[in-house]
Amino acid sequence: MVNLESTVQGGRAALAGLRVLELGGMVAVPYCGKLLASLGADVVKVESPKTGDPSRRRGPFPGDVPHQERSGTFLYLNTGKRGVTLDIDDPQGREVLRQMAAEADVVVHDSPPSLAQTRGLERDAMAAVNPRLIVAAITPFGSAGPNADHAAHDVNIFHAGGEGNLLPNGLALDAFPERAPIAAGAMMASYQGGLTAAVGILGAAIAQWADGTGQAVDCSMQEAQLAIGYLPVQRLEAEGFAETRFSRFFRMGGVMPAADGYVELLTLEPRQWEGLARLLGEPEWASPEKFRDPATHGPAINENLRQWTAEHTREWLYREGQAYGAPIAPYLTPSEVFQSPQQREREFFVEILHPEAGSYEYTDLPLHMGETPPTLRRVPMLGEHNAEVFGGLG
Repeated sequence: MVNLESTVQGGRAALAGLRVLELGGMVAVPYCGKLLASLGADVVKVESPKTGDPSRRRGPFPGDVPHQERSGTFLYLNTGKRGVTLDIDDPQGREVLRQMAAEADVVVHDSPPSLAQTRGLERDAMAAVNPRLIVAAITPFGSAGPNADHAAHDVNIFHAGGEGNLLPNGLALDAFPERAPIAAGAMMASYQGGLTAAVGILGAAIAQWADGTGQAVDCSMQEAQLAIGYLPVQRLEAEGFAETRFSRFFRMGGVMPAADGYVELLTLEPRQWEGLARLLGEPEWASPEKFRDPATHGPAINENLRQWTAEHTREWLYREGQAYGAPIAPYLTPSEVFQSPQQREREFFVEILHPEAGSYEYTDLPLHMGETPPTLRRVPMLGEHNAEVFGGLG
């Protein structure tokens, strides 16, 4: 466990000097800002004076007692930033925002086009006060097109990417073939939108540093989600084949019970099945001939596989599968991941002390950098840096 509450290892940061104004709530924009702050950017989070970021009320809360400074969602998404409160829907607040933008390098927001225009957040309006400014918008459907001003929650965006129509599959589809489409958890579309925008901002920042060029970065969360699940669209375009959860269903393997939990067993290639057969002792029911006819033999093979996996632990199945070239993956619990020797040796969890929330371990960036390592600093309290930031504007 490493304590990096207030310092950058080695004294240097990759994005040192990059000044970012963050105007957005919940996940996509805050996650984008968190990534930039972890790389050393000076990110100033702008929140509503009355309510703050909605994630402050989202939880989970220690002891299930709501508190605006103790929300687990807010604490995770806002490390490394300074925080101010400003009503950008008020004319005076917008004037202060313009003064802040005049000294910034990047503005990142989640206002749809019509609201962005009212707030003066379009790139042209921002360029009037700072021609070199990068203005990044992270919105459900992007800043152009017939859906540009549509409001959407993460579940809407995820399903608009098409992936939900192919879920559930595997054991869930086997058990509940009539189940309606479902969404993956953890607000995937919002996180993917934030990550995609951060990549775009980094590219724009390189151009800005080279010749002072400012520009707009327009990130569609739907397209960010679609980009990581494009294969079904590609198959439709190239083969004229429309995937369904049944066409994607693997008739042999999938989620299997273990003696101490569950594993996923997925042998997509003959050589993988042959390795598994050797591990099984080459029983007749696992012959290569039956592997090549899953429609006929799949149910019986799966029944035998379930009986076999249930006799062994996840660790044994994983290690032996590795040795025989058979892909078997254990399902780990959050507690097991948190205590994992792999993550502990890589110092993936970083302890940060917060004056109101207390001391917790947070996940670091999932990468190491030899000369300019990422860092985490504590989350700002609501309006904590008002005097510092606004005083600097005079």
